[in-house]
Amino acid sequence: MPAPVFQSSDQFRQHFIRQLHTIADEAEIGVFILVLANAISKPEIFASLKDTLTARFQFIKKHLTTVKTRSMNAIPADDLEVFKALGELDFSSLPLASKKTLGHWQLQFNALRSFRPVRTSQQKVCALFQPFDDNSFHFNKPFLAREVLWQGLLAKAPLRILYNKFPFADYHALLVLNPEARKPQFLEQQDCLLTQEILQEMRALDGIGMAYNSLGAYASVNHQHWHLFLSENDYPVESPLWKHNNGPENYPVGVDCFHSLSEAWPVIDKYQQLQHSFNLFARPHRTYLVRRRKQGDYLHSEWTSGYAWSEMMGNIVTTRAHDYRNLNARTIEQEFQRLKLESAVEREKDAYQQ
Repeated sequence: MPAPVFQSSDQFRQHFIRQLHTIADEAEIGVFILVLANAISKPEIFASLKDTLTARFQFIKKHLTTVKTRSMNAIPADDLEVFKALGELDFSSLPLASKKTLGHWQLQFNALRSFRPVRTSQQKVCALFQPFDDNSFHFNKPFLAREVLWQGLLAKAPLRILYNKFPFADYHALLVLNPEARKPQFLEQQDCLLTQEILQEMRALDGIGMAYNSLGAYASVNHQHWHLFLSENDYPVESPLWKHNNGPENYPVGVDCFHSLSEAWPVIDKYQQLQHSFNLFARPHRTYLVRRRKQGDYLHSEWTSGYAWSEMMGNIVTTRAHDYRNLNARTIEQEFQRLKLESAVEREKDAYQQ
């Protein structure tokens, strides 16, 4: 039987919120940013943490004006940069995340994600496999210890689940399989088989889902990880409207649909061999594989930082209130067209699969 945290959605959510409260009084800047970002993503979380976060913000801001250079250098540069940017804002007016529907699509506004370090997510990528680099950011860094939501064995495998520091999904976390193996963001068959087993172990959680960005598809860290979430609503890619779900309409980019991640493995393997970047979206009994152009091979619009797995599945993230007010379904669909593989590439893929 899986750990209690995975036995019901209520238990998972309670654990998620309880851990945020536990670490909310920590002095580390990185922990403060994590708690704040997760709190503003859900009104029910923010209401219970607002006073603590306000006091902690003022304490850290005052502390930074007196801290010595040596101590300042011990703070991770990414965290320091984000906090300084927050310090320029009126903290009391920082807006909570909001959502709405535009045609077939979901749109969300999250101002705090504009401060997220881009890491590798904006680099031009040629090869989907790049060796693990211990000197780059990865999920074994000691300073991330306080950001762990849960770790232990599941499906007989060692897992580490961390809060997503800049969440954009409901109850959003990052799942690292066997973190000490230091695998890069590149899949092998055993990874897909194990991830499918983990999804089955978590099937009691309503809305459970996992997603994956390959390199070149806006993966920001080259340490193999999956996005874990409990979604309150289906993502647009799951709608019965689309042909990949036996409906009448074409999704704006190519989608392969499978009963499981393990069933999807042969196509994932071929995409990796062909150096085609992709995004995955998996439920316990359904997996969607979206092929797309690589970051850097096209120019995305200024209102988006790029379409990663959430956007490719129809849930679009914006970080500016103006864009949230003014975007429409047609604009979102035009951005999908920028990502659609050219017909020659599609023919190459089809020929390879045959």
